[in-house]
Amino acid sequence: MEQDTAISTAHLDQSHPNYAQWKRAADKAVTRGELVCDLIEELRPLRGAHLLDAGCGIGGSSIAARNRGASVTAIDRDPVRLTTLHVHDPEIRSVNARLSILPLPDESCDIIILQDVIEHVARPAVVLSELARVLRADGVLYLSTPNRDSMANMIADPHFGLPFVSRKSRGELRKVLRRRRPADAVREDLAQLLSERELSALLGTAGFYWEFVNSQAAGALLHRPEALVWSSWHLRMVRLLRRLRVLPYLVSKVPDHSGFVNRRITPTWYLLCRKLP
Repeated sequence: MEQDTAISTAHLDQSHPNYAQWKRAADKAVTRGELVCDLIEELRPLRGAHLLDAGCGIGGSSIAARNRGASVTAIDRDPVRLTTLHVHDPEIRSVNARLSILPLPDESCDIIILQDVIEHVARPAVVLSELARVLRADGVLYLSTPNRDSMANMIADPHFGLPFVSRKSRGELRKVLRRRRPADAVREDLAQLLSERELSALLGTAGFYWEFVNSQAAGALLHRPEALVWSSWHLRMVRLLRRLRVLPYLVSKVPDHSGFVNRRITPTWYLLCRKLP
């Protein structure tokens, strides 16, 4: 039986400038998770699979995967988020842990979801190595992350909506936030976005080969844009492109190969990764 898709947002700070964006993301968390499941099932059915949702947040993808028959372990470092998930679906195994030291045996997972997480961790190489350790030889890693060099993200970064900060290091971003968002400057999980070259190198070193599935993901912009974007600026852009009747054309041109579009335009990358033989 499918779960109600409404997830509590009581844990969010209503006084924060990003509250509306965060609430929109929480309200559509399961919708986004359903898209993740659609992309994964291009390679591997979810029913009966042992799935790890690494950095699960409030668990939209965990819920969507369990609705499709996966046995789900959801790991996050924030116990408040895990409590929110447990209230919504107590059948999902939730674990409070850091991704750099996973409390799981070797090769114990068929599928891993790493959804908009890699940019937030302090040691991405260590995290990817741990994920490779717990993933079975024939397993699938789904990974999504914002594109450091996307022109859209340069205009308004995906986390704070600030211009010209998407390419900054974590330390440089912290300096900007001390002036503009002091309460956020002390956060441990500030995002440091990756370039395509950096991401590819990290995955290769951890023992993964990968492919973009951006074209399949972009198709959601036509019917369920909240599965992909939830910042006010990006949603306004989608609505404008729809009114101009160019959105279907642009979606049809999103490629799954490396090149100018995916390096400089695509705001978020969607990848399916397999372990190297």
